[in-house]
Amino acid sequence: MERIKRSEFLTTTLMLVAVVVGVVGLQVALKLALRTGYPLAVVESGSMRPTLEVGDLIVVQGVNPSEIQAGPPPEGDIIVFYRHPGATRRIFLFFRSPVLIVHRAVDRTENGDIVTQGDNNTGRDPPVPEEWVVGRVMYRVPWVGHISLFIQTDTGTVTIITLMIALLLIGYLPFPASEGSEKEAGQGPKSAESRIED
Repeated sequence: MERIKRSEFLTTTLMLVAVVVGVVGLQVALKLALRTGYPLAVVESGSMRPTLEVGDLIVVQGVNPSEIQAGPPPEGDIIVFYRHPGATRRIFLFFRSPVLIVHRAVDRTENGDIVTQGDNNTGRDPPVPEEWVVGRVMYRVPWVGHISLFIQTDTGTVTIITLMIALLLIGYLPFPASEGSEKEAGQGPKSAESRIED
């Protein structure tokens, strides 16, 4: 019995490791294929409504900043850029990520910086240097990003950690056997003769 529990524990642990490795591997593959350090991002504010909604997962492709088209909606490209290269925020436990903004390129300054603005905003953002551009938004997947947004909250973090611990320990928790199964285990199968009444 102990050997079975150990085997189940090892299987569960390996499955969790495989999931983590798979996610990391997918992220690395997407970085290489889309030529950007942040191929996937989640919309966290309503500044781009109705084009992008909170919780949308966006696919970002690396692009030469000189190729970015600037113009009013819907002509200008939607781009992802650093708010400031040094600005970071916590995304899960001790993991941190740069603060990224997703807005539309609406104009260019004389020195080539990109002027951006959210489709739902009344004012323009400060000019964005070309080297701050992460990439151009290619696709959006509605709602999927809400999972990521939940995980980034304190409640989501606690929930994920609790589930992981529960999966690892579930094989070691003693589950009481039902009364019927205990009797059958102690007495063994009854013969047909023992059930006949005189």
